[in-house]
Amino acid sequence: MFCSWRKSPSAPCSCAFLLRGPLPELLNHLCCLGESTLVLRQQGLSLAKCTRFGLSVATRESGWQVLHDHLSGMETDIGRTLSLYLLANAGDRKPVIGMAEPGLPLHATIRLDHHDWNSQVVANLIDHFEGVSLDCLESRRLGAGAWLDEWERPVANQDVIGMDQACQILHECRELEVSVKVRGSQGSARFEPSFVDACGSVLRVADRGRRHVVHADVQDPGFRLFRTDRYGLRLCVEDQSGSTMR
Repeated sequence: MFCSWRKSPSAPCSCAFLLRGPLPELLNHLCCLGESTLVLRQQGLSLAKCTRFGLSVATRESGWQVLHDHLSGMETDIGRTLSLYLLANAGDRKPVIGMAEPGLPLHATIRLDHHDWNSQVVANLIDHFEGVSLDCLESRRLGAGAWLDEWERPVANQDVIGMDQACQILHECRELEVSVKVRGSQGSARFEPSFVDACGSVLRVADRGRRHVVHADVQDPGFRLFRTDRYGLRLCVEDQSGSTMR
């Protein structure tokens, strides 16, 4: 079932599908699929975390349109138009569920770490959510296999914290809180940094077990890293348009 990149870009492949079922139904189905890797990509900030999923529920405070999964920490605005996809990860053929606004690359993905692409679980997802096979060009445009630091590079902001200073205070940090806000979704994580590295303007942070991995562009105009207490830090990239859930 490998997708052949040598055939016509307009030819359908068997490694990418558009799902047509209701978004709340798919979100609540995640609790049956075991521990997965959630990746949220915001301009200048990406978070990958290993997590299980629970039920996504609405509250009065969210206006009944934002579903919150307390187990994974992911919030999803079902009032927005979001497309759902099921794709095979390019590296190891693990199934990946992705979300994106129509015509845009994926901003949230959920890699089903304990399932294989050729499994009955994937076949059931395609059948139940009426999966439509995509062409090879479309599956590549979605960017399911993109690196965590594949963003646009804005003009450097000279007012943000420097890389050396960021690395120094992260090495002293006992709890790092990371908050990511993307188009229609948001999520957060708390962990103790064990691995801190830098490559150019990209700050890379992970915990000891690599269950939480963060890549951030310190030169992004919205980059913020500040203390919450003596040993705690918060990392985010502020939306320069001023909206909360884009």
